[in-house]
Amino acid sequence: MELIGAFATGIAVFAGLMALLPDRQRPTLGLRDRLRGWRRRRMAAAADLLAQARLEVSPRSYLLLTFAAPVLIGLLGLLLSPVMGLIGAGVGLFVPRWYVRWLVGNEARAADDDAPRVLRAMVHRAGAGGTYPELFAAAAEGARHRWVRADFEELLSRYYANEPPKDALAVIRRRQAGRNLALLYDALYVLTATGQPAVAASEVLAELGEATRTNQSIARQAAAESRGLRIQALVLAVVIPLLFVYLLLVNPELVAPVTDTALGRFVLLPGAALLEVTGIWLSLRVARLEA
Repeated sequence: MELIGAFATGIAVFAGLMALLPDRQRPTLGLRDRLRGWRRRRMAAAADLLAQARLEVSPRSYLLLTFAAPVLIGLLGLLLSPVMGLIGAGVGLFVPRWYVRWLVGNEARAADDDAPRVLRAMVHRAGAGGTYPELFAAAAEGARHRWVRADFEELLSRYYANEPPKDALAVIRRRQAGRNLALLYDALYVLTATGQPAVAASEVLAELGEATRTNQSIARQAAAESRGLRIQALVLAVVIPLLFVYLLLVNPELVAPVTDTALGRFVLLPGAALLEVTGIWLSLRVARLEA
């Protein structure tokens, strides 16, 4: 007891001395700074991802959803069994991210389809001796996708508002989900940052246009070849759960070993859910690698 009392007294004296020190001289473990840095990084990554998906959702709301989804889906799974609750919580960790990344993929494909037209319009205007604002206006006129057109219109308005072009390009570049348009913004950033005239951009943009058309041709061919696998994965994802629900409604005795026994609720049903989710993920993963 004397040893414990001496140890507690030492801690109290140390805490009192630390409290008397100024804040800048007081040693810290840096835990608060680490948490703030981690939060800032998560908010910045979420902001970029939402901007690429073109979702008007605040990063704070998105992060709250990523934490709430595991709880909600886990509670739904808990109605069947504790094991299904754990599986639901695990699936809930990825559902918001999967959805946003699916939107980003759709936006990337739509933007890449517009990239050759945008580059062609810019090359023609640059070859005719146009200035950078005229290049941006030509890109906005040649774009068909609304977000591609909106980005170039915003870039043009920022230019006329006397904002440095490289700063405006850097801001809009972070929203680009498409690889080809990202390369275009990178090229424009380098050209404007190095002070190259718009006429000199004609050759650079022409070469980039050739590369963009090649990339787009390869991407379309790969997407056509993998379309059957994606459709098969989606059909299996819908048919198997619907078949189980159909049997549960029409002939409950047939699925009673799965729903009414401990073996079914704790082993068979969670195993089927894991196999279903894993199969869908693997199928879509293979399809994405092929594309």
